[in-house]
Amino acid sequence: MNHSLYRFWQLVLVFVTLFVLAASFYFQLVKDLTPCPLCLMQRFSVMALLAFTMMSWFWGMSRGGKYIAGLIITFAIAGFYFAARQIWLQSLPPEQTPACLPGLDVLMRYFPWQDVVHALFWGAGDCAEITWSWLGLSMPAWAALYFLAMAIAGVINWMLLSKR
Repeated sequence: MNHSLYRFWQLVLVFVTLFVLAASFYFQLVKDLTPCPLCLMQRFSVMALLAFTMMSWFWGMSRGGKYIAGLIITFAIAGFYFAARQIWLQSLPPEQTPACLPGLDVLMRYFPWQDVVHALFWGAGDCAEITWSWLGLSMPAWAALYFLAMAIAGVINWMLLSKR
């Protein structure tokens, strides 16, 4: 793959990631959907992916590109975990879902940090609520598809840069 085609591929990934991030803010600010702790962790993963795809686009096929591809793979897998965890919580019967917690701002102000970390990594009852779906898939299912695609793109980048 030549350098200009690689940079175009990275630019496509940047714009897809920008779209996903903009959509998350659209649902929060325009549609008034408050993000749950797992949604926030997915958003953090998307922000990290945006930073690393921009770095990958900027530096192109330089020697450090393999490390950036590794970070893209890492954060895509992390985001996929958070999305899969939320899908699992949404699949539970109502009597088995965890209790709802207050918002993250209240958690951070009044609860021990262990509870905050637990909520961010394991979710809460509000993570089990399906608030939006399209084509039969909930928002975390679409996020899981995005993270899976980004992980595959990261692996492709890694393999392309390893051949150099």
